[in-house]
Amino acid sequence: MITRRELIQASVLASLLPTHSNAAILLEQTPPPFFYKVIFDRRFPASVELANNLQAAGESIYGITGDITEIWFHDLYHRWKQGPAPIAGMTAPGALFCLERLAWDHGLRVLSRAYYPSADDSSALVTWVIGARFGYQRKS
Repeated sequence: MITRRELIQASVLASLLPTHSNAAILLEQTPPPFFYKVIFDRRFPASVELANNLQAAGESIYGITGDITEIWFHDLYHRWKQGPAPIAGMTAPGALFCLERLAWDHGLRVLSRAYYPSADDSSALVTWVIGARFGYQRKS
């Protein structure tokens, strides 16, 4: 179950994601790591920059190239079987869609999302946080 403190920290960190240029400086005030993983898409410079800033702040990062299959089968599925673990990232909307659907089965929801459209829709990005709903307890 997510605590009130964790929910507040997630909200603060989620609000920092859109300002990824300043994330490393601001995150020094928050004891890392907060997220189990920060997922970024290697195809987008803004996503890589955010991941590098969060890694410098102590977060564990994982790079994808649009496909979440590997991290799902080799990592998240097994971790979420043990219990909720919050994740965050900056990816294309399709990757978030897949992660959101998979998270539902483990009592997790998208707590925050912000879209960043570009001149061509093929490079639109979204920052997001997935975690347990406040007060939710998974039934075994």
